[in-house]
Amino acid sequence: MTYLGISAVISSIAVFQTTSMAAEKPATSKSTAHKPAASGSLKVAVSLSPEVASKAKPDDVVFIFARAAQGPRMPLAVARKLVKDLPVTVTLDDSLSMTPEMKMSNAAEVIVVARVSKSGLATAQAGDLEGISEPIKAGTKAITLSISKVVEGQ
Repeated sequence: MTYLGISAVISSIAVFQTTSMAAEKPATSKSTAHKPAASGSLKVAVSLSPEVASKAKPDDVVFIFARAAQGPRMPLAVARKLVKDLPVTVTLDDSLSMTPEMKMSNAAEVIVVARVSKSGLATAQAGDLEGISEPIKAGTKAITLSISKVVEGQ
């Protein structure tokens, strides 16, 4: 089975969106298509726990994403950073969605995951490091998340 990195998936979606939207009319000045809803925006302060920091390299990729607490596990919004950027605060919102149908602003509750990927792939692998939030209600403005656990065999 071949896994694509999140960058390849995002690139493929961007190409699809660009080509499929080319035939549509340009957005009017009143359009809110690219303006995230207030309830669909969440600031996430991510840090790396001292207990697992020695297992991470500065250039390891960190994926920070939100997925619906109920329903498909596909991320609603994704940010990509490096371990050397930590601690970091990112804003997850509709502008970071992977598809127009699955957006932060549509979810009643989300779960946020911050994962240090040893392979560079978005899919969790044994040896990756991660932190996972409890379900977060829509309208929550900010959370903190510590990457503190080692992913066991997948």
